[in-house]
Amino acid sequence: QGRIVGGRNATCEEFPHQVSFIVNNSYFCGGFIVSDRFILTAAHCAQNVDPSTVVLRSGSTFRTNGTILSIIEVIPYPEYNNPAFDKDIAVMKTAEAIKFDSCTQPIKLPPKGLTAEAGTTLVVSGWGRTKQGASTIPERLMAVNLRVVDHRLCQAAYFQMEITKNMLCAGNFFLGGESTCQGDSGGVGAIDGVARAIVSFGRGCGQPLSPSVFTDISAPKMRDFITKHTGL
Repeated sequence: QGRIVGGRNATCEEFPHQVSFIVNNSYFCGGFIVSDRFILTAAHCAQNVDPSTVVLRSGSTFRTNGTILSIIEVIPYPEYNNPAFDKDIAVMKTAEAIKFDSCTQPIKLPPKGLTAEAGTTLVVSGWGRTKQGASTIPERLMAVNLRVVDHRLCQAAYFQMEITKNMLCAGNFFLGGESTCQGDSGGVGAIDGVARAIVSFGRGCGQPLSPSVFTDISAPKMRDFITKHTGL
């Protein structure tokens, strides 16, 4: 049984914004619908990507099912990865308007400058690996509830790099157990049904003292980038 790591099976009605895509027939990422023409994902999933090679699917919890959406434009944040993993966000534009139904809906975006308090529940979904080193990714969409980790605590855990103000961390800090894993990248973390975070990176999957790290959608630079390219 595949899991995000320590997660549960998800339904499409619960996560109608979730999309999956395969880049150049090789690696796998998630993304999420924010309007009938725009999808957000992580920059590291969208760097140097020819839109015509992106096979993006929506509307199903099975990653090989669902409606295929054509993409005409992929815009990663121009200063992504400076410092490492910073500003890990990208906008994708669809060729035509996405048709909404019970399993295909946009997720609300937060206002600029909202902070996620430590201990708040972040709900994350994806088809990522269910344990570190797993050779395959699950067919079915998984979800997990992670608690937001204090920024300073997260910085202490990742002392060899900078946890910037464009990042947000979540997980069971001391014990590990639940986390994101390879293949979840680009998916959304939501608080009270509002998109707040984009799956970015982690050290292993579900390890103690290694929370999952996300792009903070409310961080002013991130939120302005979204508005600039989507009007949202």
